Amino acid sequence: LPAVMAEPPIRLARLAPLVVAAAREAEDPVALAILDEAADQLTETVRALEPSPGERVVATGGLLGPDGPLTDRLEARLHALGLTLDWVPDGCRGAVALARLAHGGRT
Repeated sequence: LPAVMAEPPIRLARLAPLVVAAAREAEDPVALAILDEAADQLTETVRALEPSPGERVVATGGLLGPDGPLTDRLEARLHALGLTLDWVPDGCRGAVALARLAHGGRT
């Protein structure tokens, strides 16, 4: 564990497929708990942004895609906050739109 935790966070991402496989194929309780904790952490990150009920949260990536292992978990947590989770296949367009908004432009 200390050797793994000493790695930069981006390097830890390479372990995600192992956790997902253990959760899906073996229903490993530790792997399932890791996925639940990840969804909890994402929910807290969204909550820190103080969204209003009815707002939509956009996600992308393998862990939060249509069949992603975090999608249902996060969707349920966000629903409890009155938020909706939407998935997009490519976050680039959303990032550009946000950048334009941040600089007074229109999307």
